[in-house]
Amino acid sequence: MNKYIKFLSLIILSVVVMWYYVQQKITVSIIVPVYNSEKYIARCLDSIVSQQGNFEVVIVNDGSTDSTQKIIDEYAQKHSNIKIITNKHNQGVSFSRNKGVEMSSSKYITFVDSDDWLEPNALKLSVDKIKKDKSDVVLTSYYDVYDREWVRNVRGEHEVNKVPEISKYTSRNLDRLELFSPFYAKDSHSDLYYHGVDIRGKFFSTNFIRKHNITFTEGIKCAEDIIFNFQIFLNNPKISILNLPIYNYYNRVDSVSKSKDMIKWAFESMDAMQQKTEYQKADRNTKLIIDDSLLSLINIATSNTIRQEKDIVSIIKELLQAYNLFNKYNIKERKGLRNYIKLHRILYGDGANPIL
Repeated sequence: MNKYIKFLSLIILSVVVMWYYVQQKITVSIIVPVYNSEKYIARCLDSIVSQQGNFEVVIVNDGSTDSTQKIIDEYAQKHSNIKIITNKHNQGVSFSRNKGVEMSSSKYITFVDSDDWLEPNALKLSVDKIKKDKSDVVLTSYYDVYDREWVRNVRGEHEVNKVPEISKYTSRNLDRLELFSPFYAKDSHSDLYYHGVDIRGKFFSTNFIRKHNITFTEGIKCAEDIIFNFQIFLNNPKISILNLPIYNYYNRVDSVSKSKDMIKWAFESMDAMQQKTEYQKADRNTKLIIDDSLLSLINIATSNTIRQEKDIVSIIKELLQAYNLFNKYNIKERKGLRNYIKLHRILYGDGANPIL
C-alpha cells in the first residue's frame, strides 16, 4: 500500500512539475497578414522561421490574386508551426489581424507585415524581456528601410547610384521611456503616446487583448494600428522597453501611408479613435496627447502632397479644418503639442501668431 501511495505521489508530482513548466513557457504567435505579397513574402517568412524559441506563424491571406497563396503553402509544407487562414475576398488588414488574433494559441502575439522582416534573435531577445518583467506589452525599436526605388521617387534618378540598394536607419530611440520601464501607461510620460503608436516590433499579452476586447478597427484605411495601441495603453498595461531595433520596416513608395489620399483617411481615423469607449472615458490631458499624436497623420499627408504635387494648395482647406479641431483646448495646452505646432508652422510660418 505504501509503495502504491509513493508511486501515485510521484506521478502527481511529475504532473505538477510538467504543468508548471508548461505555464512558465513563453510562446508567441506571429501574425502575418498578406495581400498580393508575392514580391516580399519569402523574405518576410525566411526571417521568421529562422527565429529561436517556441512560436507559431499565423498567416492570413486576404484574398490575394497573385502567387502569394502558392508561396505560403510551400512554406507551410516545410514548417509545421505555420498556420494558414485564407479569405476568399479582400477585407482589409484590420480584418486579417483580428482573424489572426482570434486563431492564435500562444501567450503573446506580435505582428509582422508581409513586406517587412525580423532581425536575427528578435524573438529570443523579446521573450527574454517578457520573462524578466512579466509585462503585458513589450515595446522595441525598429529600422526604417529604404531602397533605391524610394530614392528615385523622392530625390530623382541622379541620386540612385549614390546609395546602397538597401539603406537601414534606427527609427526609434526609447531611452527616455526607459525611466518608466516597467510602468503603468496612465502614469507615464506623454512620450509613450508619441513613440509607441505603431505595432511594429511590439509584443502583446494575448490574455490582455482578449480580456479588454481590443480589436483593430475595420473600415478605415490607415492608423488602425495606432488606434489599437491607444486602446491598449488606455487599459493600463504593464509595459517594458527593449531599446533594440529588432524589426525592419520597409518604406514602399506605393504604400497606403505614402498616398496623397492620406488627408481624407486621416480624418476618418481621428474620428474612429474618438468613438472608442477608452478615449471617451480618458481625462482631458490624455485626450489632448492622443489628438495631437493622431494629428501626425495630417502632417504625413501634407508631406505626401508636397512630394507629389509640390505645394499644399489642394489640401489647405483640410489643414485648416484639422488645425481648428484644437480650438476646444486653451492656448496654454496647445503650446505644448508637438504635431499641432508643426501644423501651425506649415500654415502660418515661424512668426508669432495669436491663434497659437
